Amino acid sequence: MNILVVNDDGYESEGIAILADAMKNYGNVYVVAPHSEQSAKSASITIRHNLQIHQHSDTLYSVVGTPADAVRMAIQRLQLPIDLVVSGINNGFNIGIDTIYSGTIGAAMQGLMYGLPSIAFSSDYNNFEGSKRELGQTLEWLFKHELYSDKYVLNVNFQSREFPKAKGIQITYVDIYPNRSMYNDLRLDGLTDREAVHQGYISVTPLKLGNGDPQLNKELLAKLKG
Repeated sequence: MNILVVNDDGYESEGIAILADAMKNYGNVYVVAPHSEQSAKSASITIRHNLQIHQHSDTLYSVVGTPADAVRMAIQRLQLPIDLVVSGINNGFNIGIDTIYSGTIGAAMQGLMYGLPSIAFSSDYNNFEGSKRELGQTLEWLFKHELYSDKYVLNVNFQSREFPKAKGIQITYVDIYPNRSMYNDLRLDGLTDREAVHQGYISVTPLKLGNGDPQLNKELLAKLKG
């Protein structure tokens, strides 16, 4: 399997190094990421000028552009034979309304637009110790249950810094409303992403292009029970 690793914090960030190293257990890893930090760029792309690409090694490139640009250049210009896109690990949670603005998720969404399974990873701000500790078993869990898909982005957030060790992994809903009561009509069976990370769980949320869908939660939970 050929894996594209991208992010929005820049190709030299700590989080992308952690993720790229872990993904080597699953296939051939290519890192194509923004040349500098591009946080909160969502899925924006550059259309007014040509993009510059720097090659740092056979498998490491940086793009002077947005996270979504990096995915586009990996596939269109570099023509890398990508099977899976993973984005992160972001320095800071991407939960609730932040999922709309996140460049980390925007890069994963761009992968989805190319018909590629895509996963985004984020950790508590300036706290990669928890994600380092939990990443390996989280990846094993995702692959074991075949939860990744080209129909949605998996948005993974590691537990809050208050919890050195995660209590477990939860399929969660996007906490995009001011309070949980606004979810009452949906009869949620589980936690929101915000609730999960602050209760010590790793949050895994299925996202469509731009938003979540409770039906996707039902489908993922059915896979776990099957």
